[in-house]
Amino acid sequence: MAVTPANQSIADSLLESLGLTDNTGRYRLENVSPGRYNLLVGRGTQSKYHPGVTELDKATTIQVLAGSTTEVPDMVFGGNYVMGRVIDLATGKVRHIESLVLCCDYSHSVLAANPDRPGQVFAFNANTSDDGSFVFPSVPAGNYFLSADDRSVLPVSLVLAVESHVSGLELAVSEGVEVQGKVLDQTGQPVTAPVRLRPNPTNPAINTMSPPTNTSVSASLFVPKGSSLEVFRDRLVKAAREQSDTPKPDGTFAFQKVYPGAYVLEVNARGVSLLERKIQVGASGLTNVSLQVQAINVSGRVIAHAGGTLPKLNYVRLVRSGAEADVFYGFPDPEGHFSLVLVPGVYRVFTERLGPPVQSVSDGSRDITNGEFSVEGTGNPQIVITLEP
Repeated sequence: MAVTPANQSIADSLLESLGLTDNTGRYRLENVSPGRYNLLVGRGTQSKYHPGVTELDKATTIQVLAGSTTEVPDMVFGGNYVMGRVIDLATGKVRHIESLVLCCDYSHSVLAANPDRPGQVFAFNANTSDDGSFVFPSVPAGNYFLSADDRSVLPVSLVLAVESHVSGLELAVSEGVEVQGKVLDQTGQPVTAPVRLRPNPTNPAINTMSPPTNTSVSASLFVPKGSSLEVFRDRLVKAAREQSDTPKPDGTFAFQKVYPGAYVLEVNARGVSLLERKIQVGASGLTNVSLQVQAINVSGRVIAHAGGTLPKLNYVRLVRSGAEADVFYGFPDPEGHFSLVLVPGVYRVFTERLGPPVQSVSDGSRDITNGEFSVEGTGNPQIVITLEP
């Protein structure tokens, strides 16, 4: 609550007096110099001038006389209050965070409009109390995201439609948990194919609207005008955080700071999907996830004739036979070693992109230069490429 000289906004004048309202909404501003003033309530986009307007030219001018007390008529805020509390997902207890933001669906030009300024879109801020409670005092009807604004917790939002006063909301926040496991091939050997963790469309981290505890709540998942629920959810999924990791030589992988919820783990080999598994991540995380893929680790090596020095090498290409041929690539290191994760099948090895001329290609026991290379679920398949002298 502040008074500022008449016909001057808060941006271009000094406040004459500043004070807070009590729990009944009453206030008292002391030591105000005689003159004409405007009464300003709130901060930022939530601020309004007496008697409840956002434009300065529509505000009531307050006349302060020397030696007297000026009684100001009550000011009534329009809109609805939105209130609730923040809880920690791991403990279920209330939690204090830096601040909250109640914002429009910014993918649409107008959702929450100011009656005095049609087309204006609002974003409100509120702090949480020590008991985790929060309140947005004057919110126009519309569709909003309620989001945590605190770097110590992961981004999470409630999606709600405000039609009247909203109470009993709970925003569950988390610092994130760990998801870790191991990828093995069908023989039980470690696989180093990339693993991706992506949110499931039903992930509570994306759509966290839980049933309110207060029957007076008027909030629900909203669907923007002209969009289906599926399209809306798909947009949220794409905006959610995905993580990728390449397993260590022993096949282990780990993802940090994961928000509890529903996810899909994917294992891919050079663009070919080897496995997809739905998982549910709890408040304590998820460990020892074992992923066994229908694939085989194939080791390879390029050797110079008579043990000479290797030139610069590019890559080896393997093409799987069949109507839906898959292509896999092996990239030799400076010592000529490379590895591939292949699904079972029959392959042909192509070395035209390797760089230097090739004398022969073998599987360690027979020449497959112009033949087929079979990858089954047993043994330890390998590829040996010998360069020309």
